[in-house]
Amino acid sequence: MSSWLSETEFRQAGADAVGITINVAFLQEIKADYDFRQLLNDTYLQLGERTMGWVSPRVAAELLENLRDELETYFALEEFYGYFTDAEVVNPCVGQTANQLRTDHQELFIQLNELVELAQQITYREIGPETTVADVFEQFETFCKDLAHHEQAEMDLMMRLCNEDIGVGD
Repeated sequence: MSSWLSETEFRQAGADAVGITINVAFLQEIKADYDFRQLLNDTYLQLGERTMGWVSPRVAAELLENLRDELETYFALEEFYGYFTDAEVVNPCVGQTANQLRTDHQELFIQLNELVELAQQITYREIGPETTVADVFEQFETFCKDLAHHEQAEMDLMMRLCNEDIGVGD
């Protein structure tokens, strides 16, 4: 039987001392081998053509839906293979950062999902004509910046852990 713990009970039980950290090798491999980045770039380029009127709302919605599905897989791989709990050595600073990065996954996914919904609303005329694919692209640019910031934070943490593990030699 499982039961929910309040945050206070969680802390008192010592569960927060377990720590979350990242598996640098797996996380680097996921980032290097996974073709999510190419799909992101392709989507950006295709949505960017909205100034020429080449991308219909339906195509924009489909592009964003495909990207959302791949983002979900990308984050799932990172969370299942790149992050781990029960670290033998607890580093509170790393644990807090890693936990925040995992939380970012959910926020970024929701942000992209809202763009999918907006594009679908435009497609099915559930929103006024003043909202266009150009608006979707503008918000997509913000999403891309937020994602890039998140990815850089993950890279920074990986570099930090590599330096701590092997040190920087003279």
